[in-house]
Amino acid sequence: MTADDKLEIRAYLEEKVAFLGGRELPIAVRSCPDESDCATMLAEVHCNVILREREARELRDILRALEKLKAPGFGLCEDCGEPIGLARLKARPQARFCIECQTARELVAA
Repeated sequence: MTADDKLEIRAYLEEKVAFLGGRELPIAVRSCPDESDCATMLAEVHCNVILREREARELRDILRALEKLKAPGFGLCEDCGEPIGLARLKARPQARFCIECQTARELVAA
């Protein structure tokens, strides 16, 4: 991995941090005169809570990747120690495992 690759990855991660950190999803529940409106609002709030949880996990992963980017071991699989493919890292810089190890983990979890 070249220094330019790391700069590209860092820029992408910092952009994602800015987006996720500044995002506001309403989760306040308000009074509704109509049951139908109330059901719609509750469904929206439920979806926003789930999105917030997902984005919080993603933000944690991204911040971890930014820290790892400073270390010489960035881009190595946490399971097997082999390099994670550059294309995979550019697509998902917070990836912690190579494709083979990630696939194996998913098969075990299924």
